[in-house]
Amino acid sequence: MSERNSPLAQSGSDGQGIPGLVHDLGNYIQIAASAIQIMSRETGIATSLTVGKVLPHAADALERAAELIRRSRSVDDDEAADDLVDLELCLAQMGPLLSYAGGPDVRLKLLVGVVPRVRCGALALQNALLNLTLNARDAMPGGGTLSLTALTADGPETAEVEITVRDTGIGMAAEILERATDPHFSTKPDGVGHGMGLAGVKRFVERAGGRLFIRSAPYAGTTVTLRLPAAV
Repeated sequence: MSERNSPLAQSGSDGQGIPGLVHDLGNYIQIAASAIQIMSRETGIATSLTVGKVLPHAADALERAAELIRRSRSVDDDEAADDLVDLELCLAQMGPLLSYAGGPDVRLKLLVGVVPRVRCGALALQNALLNLTLNARDAMPGGGTLSLTALTADGPETAEVEITVRDTGIGMAAEILERATDPHFSTKPDGVGHGMGLAGVKRFVERAGGRLFIRSAPYAGTTVTLRLPAAV
């Protein structure tokens, strides 16, 4: 089954014309950029005289493409896809990629209960989970455990699906946690870990009608919880 025909990847371009197509391209570019970032960390690739020189150019080309996409779409179109996403299928399909993104020293634990579908951008959700995995990996340089769960929870008005991404990493101090979802805020050096970031994850969740919660403390790990309304 091709990705385009996958039940997970029924993307926001269906029936939405050029704006939906541009939206999907932006998410595909982000996922490809994250894949290049993962590849560049592999010792064999990083030391290859051929591939090691090609990857930075590929990453630069994707960044330029992403900038063109950002300029061509309005804020109102951002993360606006309206797909019915089966989370059990989503996490099953993403499991190998998330495990590889975490690296050999990070143990990935997936636990998905019987949960209803959620209505959001399928590609944007994949992008958010991939970026949270990369963040967790960077927070566990010596290895650790990354747990990803999806359970049904009671919401203020309707049932919600609670997606929790928890790591056993270095955590964040209170002053860092307060700014963690600010646009363009990062504690990482230039060229490392660039992606949608927690600000982008928050934007995605809120556009899907949900809520984002983050708990963290130094040397106590970080827990990011996405609360998305269950589709009715």
